[in-house]
Amino acid sequence: SRGHDGLVDVLHVGRNDDDGYFYYVMELADDQVVGQSVRSLDYTPLTLQSELSARGPLPAEECIDLGAQLAEALGYLHANGLVHRDIKPSNIIFVDGQPKLADIGLVADSGISSFSVGTLGFLPEEGTGDPVADVYALGKVLYESSTGMDRNDFPDLPSSARGLSGADKLMQLNELLLRACAQGEDDRFDDASEFAAELRKINAPSIFARPFTWRERRLIGIAAVLVLLLVLSDVLLIYLGTRDSEPPVAKIPKDPAMGESIQGKYDQNDKSR
Repeated sequence: SRGHDGLVDVLHVGRNDDDGYFYYVMELADDQVVGQSVRSLDYTPLTLQSELSARGPLPAEECIDLGAQLAEALGYLHANGLVHRDIKPSNIIFVDGQPKLADIGLVADSGISSFSVGTLGFLPEEGTGDPVADVYALGKVLYESSTGMDRNDFPDLPSSARGLSGADKLMQLNELLLRACAQGEDDRFDDASEFAAELRKINAPSIFARPFTWRERRLIGIAAVLVLLLVLSDVLLIYLGTRDSEPPVAKIPKDPAMGESIQGKYDQNDKSR
């Protein structure tokens, strides 16, 4: 799990021989109130579920970024032949502000279908066991996070959705969620990495749609000065070249016959005087 920032770090795996069960030790999530300054007596882990309970629906841009990070983590998990099988808000923790997929107890090899694991409402009709089912569950998580509605209300949107700040991005996100959570498997994203890439496109900054940073303004200014100097140097070279050169002289072609004719006429005129 340490191969990707979006997966919780598992520090130790052990077995209780007396009671016959396995256990694991994972990194500590941030505290809901004090972050990493954890006090054991009143520690409560910061999860996406606790964030939604405290804040309500998250801004669309924040949801999109959150979804892209988690989808990339899923892509890494799937690339290693594993599936999570229980993605939901309470199983997404924050460590130093980084969202991570936690509760790895149901992680299994990809391709082992099951209807007995997972959480209702986040399960597709075909059950868990393949990467597409994980993407479906993440889509439902983002639906709850962005709308404040229950996963079972999908795909309805709040009546006030179009009047909210960031409504345009919310509508774009919703289009992707309709695909991620489509009824038919063939209508969904092929994999989590594709889902992540499409989410990233929504929040991708446009150089024309945002203010330039100080560094960008400085580079643009330097480039403009260099272009101006180049143009002025070309103009100066052209001016100096035309000033120092002799004016062009028309050359009469050397035609012997024409030369004799002109000379003959000149001689005749001279004799008649």
